[in-house]
Amino acid sequence: MEMKKYILFGAGYYATVAISLLGKENIEFIMDNNRDKAGSSVEGIAVYPYCEKKSQCGHYTIVISVSDRYCPQIEEQLKKDGFKNFLTVGRIQSEQTRKKIEGRFDNISVYKKAIGWIKNNSVDGQAIICNTGKRKGYPEVTGYYIPTLIRWGYRDIATGYADWLISIQKPDGSWYDTDNVSPYIFDTAQILKGLIAIREIYNDKNKIDSAIVMGIDWILSCMTEEGRLITPDMTCWGDDSSTCSELIHMYCLSPIADAGRIFNRTDYTDKAKQILEYYKNNYYDRIMNFSLLSHFYAYVMEALIDMGESDMARAAMDRIAKIQKKSGAVPAYNNVDWVCSTGLFQFALVWFRLGDMEHGLKAFNYACRLQNASGGWFGSYLSEDNCDEQNDYFPGEEISWANKYFLDALYYKNAAEFNGCASEFMDKISKNDERYTFVRDAVAKAGKGSRILDVGCGKGRYIRNLLQDMPFNRYSGADISKNVMKWLDGSNVECREGTLTSIPYNDAAFDVTYTCEALEHAIDIESAIKEMSRVTRPEGYVIVIDKNKASYGALEIGDWEQWPDESYLKSVMEQYCYNVEVKHGLVYENMNCPDLFSAWIGIVR
Repeated sequence: MEMKKYILFGAGYYATVAISLLGKENIEFIMDNNRDKAGSSVEGIAVYPYCEKKSQCGHYTIVISVSDRYCPQIEEQLKKDGFKNFLTVGRIQSEQTRKKIEGRFDNISVYKKAIGWIKNNSVDGQAIICNTGKRKGYPEVTGYYIPTLIRWGYRDIATGYADWLISIQKPDGSWYDTDNVSPYIFDTAQILKGLIAIREIYNDKNKIDSAIVMGIDWILSCMTEEGRLITPDMTCWGDDSSTCSELIHMYCLSPIADAGRIFNRTDYTDKAKQILEYYKNNYYDRIMNFSLLSHFYAYVMEALIDMGESDMARAAMDRIAKIQKKSGAVPAYNNVDWVCSTGLFQFALVWFRLGDMEHGLKAFNYACRLQNASGGWFGSYLSEDNCDEQNDYFPGEEISWANKYFLDALYYKNAAEFNGCASEFMDKISKNDERYTFVRDAVAKAGKGSRILDVGCGKGRYIRNLLQDMPFNRYSGADISKNVMKWLDGSNVECREGTLTSIPYNDAAFDVTYTCEALEHAIDIESAIKEMSRVTRPEGYVIVIDKNKASYGALEIGDWEQWPDESYLKSVMEQYCYNVEVKHGLVYENMNCPDLFSAWIGIVR
């Protein structure tokens, strides 16, 4: 009979914690210094006085199951009695958490490989390929990649894409397909989404605005009086209307409406609404029922949200939810089992935008696990439930748009999660907390009248203290969650929606840019530091306060959360800053782990 491995020292609450961690079957008995507990039991495990059982302890690992307050005296007692083989409940919890973190599905690598695939499959820095079987620049997808790339901090690639797209626009304002055969409304509209997204940072505003207006005018020249969009050629769509149909023209409306607002063109906004009404009135059943390949049907769903028809999208997606499998898979069509990779990501992002985290996460996580070793995704995959089918949507080619929608879904997942938990964010921090004093001291060095930015500002607990201590500065904030920034309303702080990888402020706009416990959620640490440095003037300060990788196990962390390694983050900052310093072991409120927090500071070159 196998001997049990552990005995517990302490018969209170922490004994139950230890039992849950180690398993009741692995614990021989429990000891306690309190003789009054002798003869009792904890979850059926007998309790004995320590003095009676200590002679039997040598063959076991002793687990000290008391609060941190009493651990030192129990440790001394055991050492005095000659025992060395003992652990604390806290140590066991930490080690188990560390193992879970190290053994979990590596989500961050999915992101890194996806970004690597995009870089490896960009043609001369100008365009993204169509697919691995057709390695030509794909204008349409190159266009709608631009807002995605900007969102994740790749402005340089996005700018190269925009330059190429403007250079290949036809004199009538249209854009052609990959093979440069015919103009397409859909392709033109997706390119316009990209140009509109980048226009504020593009170096030739007149040039890009002219391209946008020409493109919109060409699309609207293809509009009938009743509001239908008729594209000059549909060859690329194939001849099966159950795969793709002109319903996808609904996904062309947001750039028309956006251009209307940008250029104060009410004719644009009015026509966008008219086109929407045409498709709603004439294709209502096909809109509300899963009637196309999931990739194209998801275009329609996202278009509804873009155009303010979230209730319609929600009703249609509720029907999709009913056919979603327990695994998270959603069939590519309404009568098959195989899945379309990009359709899964698109459905996920639609669910996230609608606030349906349950179905969105299931679809998203399933699709992430389909990623190929290259970092890309085939257009489709056979279902694990049915190997007798034949999937016919790019089954052996990696399609460029799958990576785009993976990144979009990831962004909307993060936004939905942070918006959903806004009320849980802390709104105060002690002025004696070293996380705050580190930032305060750097702001003081910048001098009076400095421009200060808090990225990932949350409810503004750092900014509130700074406003009291140094009211003579100008403070700004950025956060992915509009909901959480409402706590700063009325505080004379400019707040903009944004992320660490896409900070919504101009170059060199700030004297000090800091982020506190937000880099761990940024996913792309290198892009985040690059962005923080971009918005900070030369000789200004970039500061990061966060948990460090060496403390993994101290707390549970999210599936997409990562704590930066001190040396690694220092080396990243040194690409943009000099005199980078790291301070380990910041003293913080309710400190449970003395080495948990670190601070990094550098001076921008």
